[in-house]
Amino acid sequence: MSASPLRPLPAADAGQLPRRLLTALACAAVEPKLSGVLLFGLPDAHLATVAAVLDRLLAGPTGTPVPRTALTAATTDEDLWSRPRVSRGPHGIDFALDPGPLTEPVPGPSLVVVPDLARLSVPGKRAAVQLLGADVATVEQSGLRRRWRPAARWLAVCRTEDVPRVSPHLLDRFPLRLTAPDLSIRPGDTPLGPLPAAWTRALDRARSTGPRPPLHPADDFASRVLELLDDQDGTGQRRALALARTARALARLDGAERLTADHAEAAATLLRLRSARNPSTEPPPGPDTVDTARGAPRILPGPWPDTDRRPAPGTPVLEPGPAEPIGLGRAAGPWPTTDTPYPEDTAGPPPEDSPLRTPARRTTGPRAARGPVVGVRPARDLWDLAPVRTAMEAAKYRAVRDRSERLVILPGDLRGYVRAPEPVRTLTLVLDHTCREDWDWHAALAPFLHWAYVTRAPVHVVEVGGRGAPNEVRAESFTALSTRSPRIAAALARPPGRATPLAHGLQLAEQTLRRAFQHHRAGLVEALLVVVTDGRGNVPLAASRRGEAGRDAVGRTGIDDALAAAGRISGMDRTRLHSLVVDPGRQPYPELPHLLAEALDGRVVPGRPEHEAADRGR
Repeated sequence: MSASPLRPLPAADAGQLPRRLLTALACAAVEPKLSGVLLFGLPDAHLATVAAVLDRLLAGPTGTPVPRTALTAATTDEDLWSRPRVSRGPHGIDFALDPGPLTEPVPGPSLVVVPDLARLSVPGKRAAVQLLGADVATVEQSGLRRRWRPAARWLAVCRTEDVPRVSPHLLDRFPLRLTAPDLSIRPGDTPLGPLPAAWTRALDRARSTGPRPPLHPADDFASRVLELLDDQDGTGQRRALALARTARALARLDGAERLTADHAEAAATLLRLRSARNPSTEPPPGPDTVDTARGAPRILPGPWPDTDRRPAPGTPVLEPGPAEPIGLGRAAGPWPTTDTPYPEDTAGPPPEDSPLRTPARRTTGPRAARGPVVGVRPARDLWDLAPVRTAMEAAKYRAVRDRSERLVILPGDLRGYVRAPEPVRTLTLVLDHTCREDWDWHAALAPFLHWAYVTRAPVHVVEVGGRGAPNEVRAESFTALSTRSPRIAAALARPPGRATPLAHGLQLAEQTLRRAFQHHRAGLVEALLVVVTDGRGNVPLAASRRGEAGRDAVGRTGIDDALAAAGRISGMDRTRLHSLVVDPGRQPYPELPHLLAEALDGRVVPGRPEHEAADRGR
């Protein structure tokens, strides 16, 4: 490549935005086709600061703020496309419709801020899909007809744990996606310092209404863009367009006259595409790559083969004495990357597996309202009214209903809350990483994750013996609202560690299930406990509680503690709790998973195909 190297990015001083985030915002201001910026994990306190920086980049040297619109869970269609206007004419009071904030009635770019993309209302999501990346937009309503070229920039924030709740179709509309760093902006700081001269000239040309000089691509530019996205097959052309447009924006900021492969490389670095496609950081095939059954979903996965894989009578299970010592680690691949612009690619089973079912609702009364508020809608009854939204709706027509100071509320003004249904099923996974060895457990776990996805059940994951744990003699746990959470994909790809605190992991699972049964407001209908282990726990429960292994011989103590913890779980409500043990079929001691299943009052599910297990048994 004959292109000259790109100029270095401006360094960020103390109290200013990091240079990668600032560069992305400048690209959005320079390139109209980069109209959507999505930040993962940005703290709520810093959203106003980032929005102010993008506002200044769009406003120019005059400093006049651009029109700004905020979209939330309470946004309706009436708030977006049109605004009622009341005027007094020669024949009395007249009503008219003016263009709304998203129809961009003021020339020039505007700014749309979405504080929480996962909880955005349906009208707001429709508007994002219609406007982001569109060449022309049209609104036709009674009394309003408008056609314009969208120039608004969208700044959206989504928490990392909420990514599975956002449709990939909506995520795909945002060409610029970054994991927000830990900002250190304090009140009084200047988040936007002096910009390079090339940046200032590029921003001025972007604000001008005249034509801009075209940037002709070099011969190797298009081929380099496709090479950088060679592992994105089947994802459409939006990612290639986003990479090419980001490269064009960087070229304009650099003051270049041609688009070269160097600009494509710089755009891939800015978007973190290199780390996302590095083979050394690619996670193994996850549950989203498993071809699961597409028939009608069942309440519980199954049925399972009734194969009895117990050894012959008289085979010793585990002799007393020193057991497998702590320190027998196994080689495994690295952790999957988390700083990727496309987290939906590794966020669990795809939504096309089967249609979602709305969870059943349990109520304590005829009109009990439960669940978090996700929006408002016209009220259908007098239960669970939204008073603030009702008053705002009535205030629109205050001047025409009553000229006094009273606020008249009519039945058509009533608004009620829209609440997300509370899950009534839950899945608890106990993953023993030390039992994996050369076994790919994604196929064995896919039916359970599929069941949790279809029933919208939250997933509580207990990790036992994972590499990199804060304390190797203790189990770790977390709760994901959906199977599409990136944390589940990372847990399934976790390499094994040295210790196996199985007893402590079962104790954490017991505590989670008891809280779910006792404190769940709607009342659980069904709970599924899946334990993936070979039964060989080499850490006693007392050592896990102390947080240190000690130097004493473990023997059979860790296994006995695990069986005792499983026995406490079996004492719960057996009509609502179903326990399964996934047996990896390891030798020796193949009896241990069956003993654990008996203690849980559950059943054993073979984790390997029968022919593979038979080959390993020889």
